[in-house]
Amino acid sequence: MPTSDITIRDWKLEDLPAVRQLTWDTWLDTYSSFIPIEDMQAYFDEHYTLQDMEQLLYSQSVRCAVAELDGVIVGFGRTQYNEHERRIYLSSLYIHPNHQGKGIGRHLLQAAESRAESLGLDEIWLGVMIQNVDALAWYRKLGFVFEREEPFVMGKTSVQHLIGFEKIRKAM
Repeated sequence: MPTSDITIRDWKLEDLPAVRQLTWDTWLDTYSSFIPIEDMQAYFDEHYTLQDMEQLLYSQSVRCAVAELDGVIVGFGRTQYNEHERRIYLSSLYIHPNHQGKGIGRHLLQAAESRAESLGLDEIWLGVMIQNVDALAWYRKLGFVFEREEPFVMGKTSVQHLIGFEKIRKAM
C-alpha cells in the first residue's frame, strides 16, 4: 500500500467514538493474552470515556493525531508534554490490527517527533508492556533505548512496563 494514501491529522470531536473503538479493538488484539478482559474493560471504562477523551482535545500539554486511510480512522497517536521534566511522552500509539505493518505507526511517530522538535526537544519517551513483544521489537528497531522497568496496573492486573526514549533523527 502506498504511504501517500495515509492522512495524518489532528483529531476532532467527531473522531472520538472511532478512536475509542479503535483503542478497544487494539487492546483486545494485543493485551488479551496476558491481561484478563474484565481488567482491560475496567481500565478502559475509567480512562477512556468520551468525556475524558474530549478533555484531551482542549489540553495545552496533549496533542492527538489520527491516521486515516480512505477516510477511515485506522490509527492514532497521543503525545503528552511534561513541562516539569521538559519531556514529551508518546502516551498512546495504536494501529488497528487489520492495518498494522503498513507504515501507519511510523507516520504517527513522525508526527510526534515533529511535535517534540517544535518544543525544542530531541527525544521522545514512552512505555511499552514487556509482553507486547511485537511493539517492543518495533520500537527497538527504530532506535528506542529502554532504561527502566515499572509496573503498569490495568484493573487488578499489574504488568511490567519498559520506559525508554528515542533520540530524534533530524531530516537531512
